[in-house]
Amino acid sequence: MKTNAIIPLKVISAMLALTVSLPTVSSAAASKTLVVTPASHVQIAAESSAQNVPLRAVVETLGGEVLWDETSSSVSVKYLGHALSLKIGSNEALIDGKVITLPSAAQLVEQHTIFALRALNEALGTTIGWDDQAQAIIFDKTDLTGKATAFIASALGSSPNSSTQFFSANLGSVATAESIKQFFGNVTGQLGSYKGVAKLTSDKTIVHENVRLTLTFEKSEIPFVLRFNHGGEIDDFLLDSSAALKLEGYKLPSYANSETYNEKEVMIGEGRWALPGTLTLPTGKGPHPVVVLVHGSGPNDRDEWLGALKPFSDLAVGLASQGIAVLRYEKRSLEYPAQLSLLPNMTMKEEALDDALTAVKQMSNTEGIDPRQIYVLGHSQGGFMMPRLVEADIDKQIAGTVLMSAPGGSFFDLLEKQFSYLVDLKQMPPQSLDFYKKQFAILKDPNLSTANPPKEYSLGNWFMDLRGYEPAEKAKTQTGKMLVLQGGRDYQVMPEQLDIWKNNLKDRKDVTYRLYPKLNHFYTEGEGAMSTPQEYFKQGNIPSEVINDIGNWFKNK
Repeated sequence: MKTNAIIPLKVISAMLALTVSLPTVSSAAASKTLVVTPASHVQIAAESSAQNVPLRAVVETLGGEVLWDETSSSVSVKYLGHALSLKIGSNEALIDGKVITLPSAAQLVEQHTIFALRALNEALGTTIGWDDQAQAIIFDKTDLTGKATAFIASALGSSPNSSTQFFSANLGSVATAESIKQFFGNVTGQLGSYKGVAKLTSDKTIVHENVRLTLTFEKSEIPFVLRFNHGGEIDDFLLDSSAALKLEGYKLPSYANSETYNEKEVMIGEGRWALPGTLTLPTGKGPHPVVVLVHGSGPNDRDEWLGALKPFSDLAVGLASQGIAVLRYEKRSLEYPAQLSLLPNMTMKEEALDDALTAVKQMSNTEGIDPRQIYVLGHSQGGFMMPRLVEADIDKQIAGTVLMSAPGGSFFDLLEKQFSYLVDLKQMPPQSLDFYKKQFAILKDPNLSTANPPKEYSLGNWFMDLRGYEPAEKAKTQTGKMLVLQGGRDYQVMPEQLDIWKNNLKDRKDVTYRLYPKLNHFYTEGEGAMSTPQEYFKQGNIPSEVINDIGNWFKNK
């Protein structure tokens, strides 16, 4: 899984506290699905009105907690902040501190507490049904909360049900119950035993409905996201360790004029890898030129949100205020992290290039967009892969490219220098640097067999694919208007990378260069000769000078 190696490009050591990945598997295991899904809530409501169910089996399947008090013959239940207390033989129960009358008293049958399903749904805020014959919960396809907690219970809790029972065909084709077990085994190995769900919220995009849970472990809490498709199936999931590095309080830049543009949700591509995005479209008469924004390394969202900064949001509103449409979207490694990590031989093509090319093609058929003026702006890794993207654009739909802090030479040399700087700042362990040095030495060995690398090699095919790739060298023979921007205080992509581009492209007459001495990798200002990761946690925006340079370059045909 490539993420392990790329994360240090953008964050301080706090983000390295937890790194887990799914083991690679070839196909989904066949497992019995114990939970059935009816067509609607109507069926559940009709069947559950007078049903009694085994309390512990139901609650623990949902991931709740059941406590039995032998001396008082009473039961206590906890689930997502709800509390239920009842006594065997009593027609009353206490739900979240309020006394209710039960349709029937709880009974003890063969050491199992039998309880009214209608009352249980009321107590827990659920809408489940029960299949007596299968002895299984019935979930409506829209009951994402129940499915989410049931998944966690099967993966981490006491539920015996298969952890893959709610998976979509796409996720199920690569993830097995065993791979899920190993994944969460890695988590508990680092964070200690699982304690429960502390918080649950949900939100929705044009592609997925996301259930966000805060999982509590012995040593820490961590955000976990389940992505459901619109059929109510789990389509992907992630431990969102980057959430702690996203600070609230971002403010739009002063140059944003909201009266000059509108934003709308769009879907990039379709099918398995469809991505949610935002098209920022000028309000003036079109058709408009458009720029597609391509992310840097790691699982980035559409704004490239890190710390207090959202550079892609700055670019979108700044350029749209000047009459230039902007398309930005969630990166595949954020929207589909599990599916992507389990692809055999995954490279930068599957991670980012294919989606950028899809976005370009989609813009050529989008109302309000001038198909003759489609540009691509790549930041960091997005600029690094730009020559490959230009090469893949066989229909020549890309009118020009903008590279912001793009590595021009060897990726391995760049990372080694960057990591050394972080070690000097005491924000990366020296052992990590030693590990990467050894890995890069293997990759730079001209006698390396890519088909049979040595057993010491562990960075995977993503890095292997970059052997011998130097983007500035590849761009020598390409044509097309190009703007290369560089921050003078960038410690991630150092200013000398701009010189690599200049030296390699000295014979091209269609390239413009800009150096901003005070700016860092995210194009905000700071003090000192070289920036530090802490700068990303200070509120700031891309300066208007940069926005104007890009806007004027677009308009200068």
